[in-house]
Amino acid sequence: MNSLQQRLRAGETLRGLWQNLPGPEMAELAARAGFDWIVIDGEHGAWDPGCIRRRLIAAPEAVVRVPVLEDWILKQVLDLGAKTVLVPMIDTPEQAAQAVAACRYPPEGRRGMGAFVARAAMYGLDPGYVERANRDVSVWVQAESRAALANLEAICAVPGVDCVFLGPADLAADMGTTATDPVVHAALEDAIARIAATGVAPGIFAADPDRWIGCGARVVSLGSDAMVLASGLWALL
Repeated sequence: MNSLQQRLRAGETLRGLWQNLPGPEMAELAARAGFDWIVIDGEHGAWDPGCIRRRLIAAPEAVVRVPVLEDWILKQVLDLGAKTVLVPMIDTPEQAAQAVAACRYPPEGRRGMGAFVARAAMYGLDPGYVERANRDVSVWVQAESRAALANLEAICAVPGVDCVFLGPADLAADMGTTATDPVVHAALEDAIARIAATGVAPGIFAADPDRWIGCGARVVSLGSDAMVLASGLWALL
């Protein structure tokens, strides 16, 4: 069972950490530190399936962010054993529907039937995996552009989307400004309220977590393991 998905659907506010550094040790440390979730970042971290497999063993409930919306990449990470995926740069409901379909076995989607040779089903030792997978795999999508904000309600309405995660830096860049601009903050506050109104969980990268939780965000990133290590080493020196 996907405990992260269950907690999200129960209405909990979940605090997490981006995991950009490679290696199972960092994933294990982040998972054991007590965060509600961690994201193994395959977009701005290394996309190495062997390393991702080792990190999923160290942190079984980790979310995996894929580098791009591609069916074969989502199939690969699910077969490695990911229970929750995060898909970046989703601008339209059609793209959100494509992401969900890639994560569902037929007839609900088009994920390839290879679980019997994959870690997800423990190479055939878990014969019930295929029956459970369509309801247990959680799909999160990222809204990171003006186009995505224009389509928020339609994206949230796609069955199978459990979280719409806002990306302040990419949104600001698309708006021709920086993430500190009050105009960007106003757009993010409006987006959180609109996502929440649909019943889907709003997520965000947050330099000021309490502020965004106060605005209604329920999936909040507190930072990155690489940034925490870098700042800690700097402070120590």
